[in-house]
Amino acid sequence: MSTRNLENKLAYVGALIVLTAVLAAASSAFAAEPTNTASTNAADHAAAAEAINGAKKAMRESADAAAEALKLENGFALENQLADINSTLIAANK
Repeated sequence: MSTRNLENKLAYVGALIVLTAVLAAASSAFAAEPTNTASTNAADHAAAAEAINGAKKAMRESADAAAEALKLENGFALENQLADINSTLIAANK
């Protein structure tokens, strides 16, 4: 039992070391960015705008497809519920 606890503690320590190393690498990478990016700024903005527009289009298409699927599914369920109500009413009247 104690070896299992020791293994867990060592795994936690290892994960903390890896996390610290990743954070340090990210900090140094962000610190190494050039401060004068006026020339690449326009290109970056254009690329970002294109990516955002593509994502918006994909989201709209997937939302439309999901709405159509829900409409079909709910319409079928509603038709079944109405048919069940009608059949119950017809059976009750007979």
